[in-house]
Amino acid sequence: MSWYLILKHAHLTFAVISLLGFFLRGYWMVMESALLQTTAAKILPHLNDTLLLGSAIALVVMTRQYPIVVGWVTLKILLLILYIVFGTFALKRGRTKAQRIKFLMASVVVVAGIFLVAVTKPGW
Repeated sequence: MSWYLILKHAHLTFAVISLLGFFLRGYWMVMESALLQTTAAKILPHLNDTLLLGSAIALVVMTRQYPIVVGWVTLKILLLILYIVFGTFALKRGRTKAQRIKFLMASVVVVAGIFLVAVTKPGW
């Protein structure tokens, strides 16, 4: 198996784990579970997301599809930044539970956009 395929599969795996972990933490937030405050819930997502980012950077360098040069990569990064901002407000910075739920739903819409861009790779 080529290095590209190994990295691509690793990246997809880290992305799915990240998304499932976010959904789980969002559920815990809605249910007001103490599990959201555990050490594992605070550290493991950062470890996985670091691996996700590392694999993304490796894929960009390997395929030479750099942001700004390749539109869909740029769009994916912009959506990722929006997802991080919304996710932060959904899980900790939202002032009320209703506000955090709205940011959670917005995060889900944005992450769906990230996956759509990744699959379709629109050319502009």
